[in-house]
Amino acid sequence: MQREDDDRKAESAHVPALPTLRAQQRDIRSRLRTGFGSRHELLVWSHVAAAISVGRVPDDWFSHLINDQWTVAACLDEPSARRHLCGETAPSPSEARTERTRIIQDVLSPSFQKAVDVIRAQSNDFTDDQDGVRHTDRQRFIAMRPRLHQRVVDQHRALRAPFGEGVRSQADAVEWADEVAYAASGHLPRDFTSQVCNPMSQWWTALANEQTAVLDSMLAEDVLPAWNSALRTASTNAEELPSGGVESSSSAGNLS
Repeated sequence: MQREDDDRKAESAHVPALPTLRAQQRDIRSRLRTGFGSRHELLVWSHVAAAISVGRVPDDWFSHLINDQWTVAACLDEPSARRHLCGETAPSPSEARTERTRIIQDVLSPSFQKAVDVIRAQSNDFTDDQDGVRHTDRQRFIAMRPRLHQRVVDQHRALRAPFGEGVRSQADAVEWADEVAYAASGHLPRDFTSQVCNPMSQWWTALANEQTAVLDSMLAEDVLPAWNSALRTASTNAEELPSGGVESSSSAGNLS
């Protein structure tokens, strides 16, 4: 009985920010090694990876990742999906594993190390009074920074919005574009909303017709780099205390 009590205490112990961040980074690498069901899943994962790197992945990485068919195919979990995308040139299982390892080695590992360096340099380890490092998916805040975490939540909500019920009117498009721009914290052009809502624009065509592949490509090219820059700025400027200082109007929880 005493041992069970000790285990429960260890499970809910205060966890420093750095070990928690490192555990979340391991989860991101593990998800890539497992593979994805679609190009869109890969896009969403790339945003989470950027969040866990606190904006330290290269800004042009998203476009290179999402707009290269062979790379996308290598990240898909089903061989049939790889063949559907690339035909006879589809990566073999060994080539897919090699490409995923390359992404981890060349992009994720250095970016994640930069993130750890930034968090270490800014302050002493913050702690989270919710769950232990064994439950990284239930950590309340990325790197224990509530404001940074809220910026990521805003971005993630905007990223998912056009792929649910979609943007069905110009009013919906204005609302969505404003949310995207807000989440970019000034890192998108000031006329982004007018670009999106122009009936002659590629944005409007893709949104109105729910063209997932086109939207994925445009988000990776234009929006995710701006969001990444916003996260980088937020993490650099964040001099905040842990936990209770910021309350979100929405759930502060998972990004998935």
